[in-house]
Amino acid sequence: MTGPAKAPDIVMPTLEALGGYEDALARGWSPDPRRMGDAAYVEAELAALRKDRAGYLDRILNHPAPAYNASPTEPVNHALLISDGEFAGKADLRYVPATAAGPDGVPGHVGYSVVPWKQGRGYATAALRALMELARSKGLRELQILCNVENLGSRVVIERVGGEVERVGPHPSDRAEQEKIYYRVRLGE
Repeated sequence: MTGPAKAPDIVMPTLEALGGYEDALARGWSPDPRRMGDAAYVEAELAALRKDRAGYLDRILNHPAPAYNASPTEPVNHALLISDGEFAGKADLRYVPATAAGPDGVPGHVGYSVVPWKQGRGYATAALRALMELARSKGLRELQILCNVENLGSRVVIERVGGEVERVGPHPSDRAEQEKIYYRVRLGE
C-alpha cells in the first residue's frame, strides 16, 4: 500500500473546491457513506450542485448544522473536505458544545467518505486524526464514531486511531436492519 503524494488534510469547502466535488459525484462517489451505490441519490446531489453551486455550498456548510451556533445547546457541524491538493473526500465533526454529545439522530460525532480511487492509501486515517485534533481544540475529550459492521476499511481506520468497541446495534439514522459498530475514541488532554 502506497501513501499519497502529498499528505491529505482537511480544508474548508469553497466554491472553487466544488469542481473536484462535482467530478467525484459524476464518477459515482457519495458524500454520505450510508448512500454508497445509490445512483439516484448521487445523481440528485450532482443535479443540485450543478443547478446552484452557492446554494449547494451553503448546504454543505450548514447541514445538519452550521459550524458556529450562538447557543451552546444547539448542535454545530464542521463540514470539511479531504484534500491532497485535489479533492479526496468529505469529513464532518458534529457535536453540541454545552454537552460535547453528538447531535440527536446523527450517527456519531464524526463522518467521512473518501473517493474510491484514493481509498486504501491512508486518507481516512489522516482525515480522522485531523478531526480528532479539531475536536480536541474544541474541548471534546472523546468521540463516538459509528460504522457499518461490514465496513472493514472503516473499522481498521477507527481502531488504528484507538477506537474501542462500545456496542453493536442499529442507529435511527439508518435502516433498522443495518447493524452499526459504536466506537469510543478517547482524545486525552
